[in-house]
Amino acid sequence: MFNLTDCNPSQREAVTFGEGPLLLLAGPGSGKTFTITKRILWLIHEKEVAPEQILVITFTREAALSMQQRFAQTSSFAGSVNFGTFHSIFYQILLRSGRVQPGNLLNEKQKLNLIYPILKKNKECSAEIAKSFLDAIAYYKNTGEKEKTLEKIPEEWKNCFPQIYREYESARTKVRGVDFDDMLKECEELLQNNTPQREYWQKRFSHILIDEFQDINYRQYCIVRLLAERHKNVFAVGDDDQAIYSFRGARPACMQMFVREFAATQILLRTNYRSHQDIVEASLLVINENLDRFPKILEASEPNQRKKETYRGTACRVRIKEFRDAPEQMQYLLHRLKGRSTQETCAILFRTNLAMQSVAARLGREGIPYVMKEKTRNIYEHFIVQDIMSYLRIAAGTAERIDFLRVINKPFRNISREAFGKHVSLQALEDYYSMKNNDYSADCNRKACEAIRLWKRQMEFVKNAEPKLAVTFVCKACGYERYLRQRANVENSEKTQEWEEILNYIVEEAGHFKTAKEWQEAQEAFGEQLRKGVARESGDNAQAADGAVRLLTVHASKGLEFDSVWIPDCNEKNFPHGNGLDPEHIEEERRIFYVAMTRAKQFLHLYWVKERYNKELKVSRFISELYVDQSDLVKGAHIIHKNYGDGVIVDVSNGKMTVKFEKQRDEKFLDIKYCLGNQLIKIKE
Repeated sequence: MFNLTDCNPSQREAVTFGEGPLLLLAGPGSGKTFTITKRILWLIHEKEVAPEQILVITFTREAALSMQQRFAQTSSFAGSVNFGTFHSIFYQILLRSGRVQPGNLLNEKQKLNLIYPILKKNKECSAEIAKSFLDAIAYYKNTGEKEKTLEKIPEEWKNCFPQIYREYESARTKVRGVDFDDMLKECEELLQNNTPQREYWQKRFSHILIDEFQDINYRQYCIVRLLAERHKNVFAVGDDDQAIYSFRGARPACMQMFVREFAATQILLRTNYRSHQDIVEASLLVINENLDRFPKILEASEPNQRKKETYRGTACRVRIKEFRDAPEQMQYLLHRLKGRSTQETCAILFRTNLAMQSVAARLGREGIPYVMKEKTRNIYEHFIVQDIMSYLRIAAGTAERIDFLRVINKPFRNISREAFGKHVSLQALEDYYSMKNNDYSADCNRKACEAIRLWKRQMEFVKNAEPKLAVTFVCKACGYERYLRQRANVENSEKTQEWEEILNYIVEEAGHFKTAKEWQEAQEAFGEQLRKGVARESGDNAQAADGAVRLLTVHASKGLEFDSVWIPDCNEKNFPHGNGLDPEHIEEERRIFYVAMTRAKQFLHLYWVKERYNKELKVSRFISELYVDQSDLVKGAHIIHKNYGDGVIVDVSNGKMTVKFEKQRDEKFLDIKYCLGNQLIKIKE
């Protein structure tokens, strides 16, 4: 008899599910990998399915390898069951059909080499522009959504996209190259149009198990539908609440489509074996605000009987703390990290890479060991930072030719590259244009001269200023900030917030140093720390990460867990991100926050700041959703209002509530969302 004693009731129901399609809704920490491997064993031993007929699909090679290794620990059939990613499986299908040949797969460098000449025929382009076009082409191939595709490229290039796409495809065809996204398109066409091939693969795979089904895109779904057409034995495992990859073309709506088109049965893995009950309850308060989702009732594996409370109390495992400003938040975070047990696994999770680097730099200076999972571009290598440092070197008299070339027209100064002789300096530039004042372009030369003289006076001030003041002066007085705004409006309006954040970060970092030289040395040291931080996370050096703080973006943390998790900067326009505040994107932002919360096993620390860069900030709406469960706001409930004191709810209707307060003569008519968003009310215990 097949052993199921290690399964809970819902896992047992899923493992022993009979024939046909099943959607397994797997909440965080619910043992989905365990359930999948157990299901494979059950199919082989109880249903006598040949291992070769079982196909297990994951989204990453690491996940496929991990699952295969987990299965190998319990069975000798690991080598016979087909484990792979969507792309590896589809590549094998195309290889057998002759649609692709070994060695035809294009890597990132080869794709850049194909698109660069095409882009340069139209206008000047950078590596950043080329990468954005490749991302847009990939997105379009996966989704066919033209409007969202165009959002990924600069404004001035959008009209060129159809032509550039055609030319890129022509160039790719000439070299017989195939990229990952082509494989999906080619595979779908093969299975649609070639009946013998379709029937062969349908017969070959009688049972298909798919992990992280919420991350599937529409084309992948269509191919699965074709492969499963004969047997319809699809075991789809996912959680729509953890769907956070729409920027890659993922469509969690495919889960609803699967249920509808396949008439799939649904089973919920409701028990969270990872997180403390406080964390489970808190995460549900947030995610339940989303409307477009499968409803779920989840619970911790070891629920306690603690009375439900708001999340300010120290007894609760979810710790919310507000700070006056970013430096105060950083000091407190450093204090907590220094006082932690090295036996405790801990991580700091970030919405963006930039925020992660800011903390990494500070940890490095404080001697706190850290590792980073993902390879990330050093912020000091960004063109904005390079521009700023070029300005500082020009002021200090240590600039090289490249520094002048980088910033001569940032902002526009009417200076031509022809003005640069053997020796480059501001004085040499002024002399060049002074001597040209009598030629036919005298007006342009005069304007260039005036701009250079102003530039010289500006650099005299920067030369004698400390780094923070110097950077601020370059941004404001020298016009660099204005130049960036103008460029963002031309290239891509979404870059405005990103570039503003980088400028603010650089100003803040500069404040830690007394001289530009000290700052330059710190930048070089940080670059080395960054390389070591990433290196320790991989290969033979993985053990060196023991006891170190893990720094990850939320997207990189998916699938991981830690004893303690810190999420700093829980503010509006950061988390949720400023580009995701519209109704179309806010639910995904909430899912990203939910994923971050559910990485925590024992303690979850949520921090927010009242002020940053001399600007007043609002607390994240996701934090506000934690203070009060709206289901508790019913007639007769006792509440405490920040301004009105103790009160009793008299009526609740259409998002409003009428409250009789003890110290008020009249009843108050209050908007619930406004009160929660501004933390004006809490339930009286």
